[in-house]
Amino acid sequence: MTRARVRLILLLALAMGVLVDVVGPGNAPGVNVPIVMAAFLGAAFLVAGRDGIRRMDPADAWLAPAAVALASFAAVRADDWLVLWDLAFAAALAGGTIACLGGARITRGLVPRVLETAAGVVAAAGAGVVALLVGSPPGSARHPGESFDVAPGAAPAAPAGPSRARRLATAARRATPVARGLLLALPLVIVFTALFALADAVFARFAGDVLAWRPDIDLADAMERSVIVGFTAWAVAGLLGLGAGLLPAFLPRASGDAEPVLPPFGGARSLGAASAADLRAVPRRGMGAAEATTVLVVVDLLFAAFVGLQLAYLFGGRDTLATAGLTYAAYARRGFFELVLVALLAGMLVVTLDLAVPRRSRVQLGAALALVTLTAVVLASALLRLRLYQEAYGWTELRFVVLVTIGWLAVALAVAAGLLVTRRTRWTLHVLGILVLVTLLGMNAVGPQGFVAERNLERAIDLSLVPPGGRVGLDASYLVTLGDDAVPAVVAALPLLAPSDRLALEPFLLGRQAALRTDPAMQGWPSWNLARARARDSLAGRAVGAAALQRP
Repeated sequence: MTRARVRLILLLALAMGVLVDVVGPGNAPGVNVPIVMAAFLGAAFLVAGRDGIRRMDPADAWLAPAAVALASFAAVRADDWLVLWDLAFAAALAGGTIACLGGARITRGLVPRVLETAAGVVAAAGAGVVALLVGSPPGSARHPGESFDVAPGAAPAAPAGPSRARRLATAARRATPVARGLLLALPLVIVFTALFALADAVFARFAGDVLAWRPDIDLADAMERSVIVGFTAWAVAGLLGLGAGLLPAFLPRASGDAEPVLPPFGGARSLGAASAADLRAVPRRGMGAAEATTVLVVVDLLFAAFVGLQLAYLFGGRDTLATAGLTYAAYARRGFFELVLVALLAGMLVVTLDLAVPRRSRVQLGAALALVTLTAVVLASALLRLRLYQEAYGWTELRFVVLVTIGWLAVALAVAAGLLVTRRTRWTLHVLGILVLVTLLGMNAVGPQGFVAERNLERAIDLSLVPPGGRVGLDASYLVTLGDDAVPAVVAALPLLAPSDRLALEPFLLGRQAALRTDPAMQGWPSWNLARARARDSLAGRAVGAAALQRP
């Protein structure tokens, strides 16, 4: 019965993915929104069945109708912000309905438990198909790595003489974890392939050549639609499994039960909060090493193909790119945002699989470290692209943030590798939190707006800083969008700029000077700010006198 329900959930999740792809992209919000919401909640009640309805507190029966009603306003109103808030609350109510079908209480629940329930719903959606396939059915105890294909509590078959049927059965049992790993790897391969194709023109052409057996297929459109279907089906599978009661560990237990020490895929409690004794005492449910290794090996192969192209084209230089019909600037212009996202997702995958497998094999560890190494090369590709693009077009605050993010991810990958080797990945969130705090402190110390203004002014004054083919001159229209942190650098460089640049910056400086002097919100001591004080002092100095702003 449980396996039949899992198959039903997977089919409904795939159907929801197709529905969202059909009525979503290319269509403005309208009747499609309540249709999707009603279909999702209908599927949730279908897989939950009578048991789910009995688990649901009658006081929470209003959640599902209210979710559909709020979603219906997308077909009534055209105010974007109003519709956005309607959809946000409708999604929250739908998530609450899923949790209540799984046994949680919302209307009459205590605030801490409601927050834990919300975290569990988000965790179930993120875990998706993984949580559904490796989670134990309620009331059963699975051993680490035990397959769904083996009935819980079933006695192992008695040894007997070799026979063809027995050998085939043994081979099938050994192949089942690999097949399940390939199934889990499929959506990951689709997502990573789509991101690599968006990030790299050569890889997109390579993927198109691989799929050239159907020349009538629009590769970009097929990848986009596959990502939509895959993401939707992934999240819906986890949510439907939660509503069906197949993933009880994602929800807080009843008040009379002991609190769970460590949810298998996240939740409100930190991964490192439990002691080693608690972790040994609590039975952990997770996938087997064979499934995890299969997922890592498949993703490793995809990453290796991308890295091979990077070594041949991006790191190879201009000549190799010319053979592909691309200019160096056009090749570097795209991709660093997508590659940063790839590195982030790959790191999350490595840590998640390590936490999900109670007994890790050496092959899994090797595959995980290989993925970390390949991801480091992907980060290097993103860094090189960003450097080429920055040298050609100058700095922006967004490019500065991307550079900091690449550095943070590089350190995070090194930390992840160390935690993998020492089998301490449960401390990952703590270490990453410390890295985030240190990074924020560093960014505040540098001042992104002042840094960006200084670098752009330097390249406008000293043309030797601009590489051949790069954009020459000052982007005054962008410079005036920066805040008071950039004013001292502009004032200091003003006498050295071209007359046209001085004229373009004059209204900005005079406007800031007037605002800092007359705006009541900036005059009282409670509003004192160091950046504004420095801007005020620099504007009051001799650099912004009549001579500096004089028209030529």
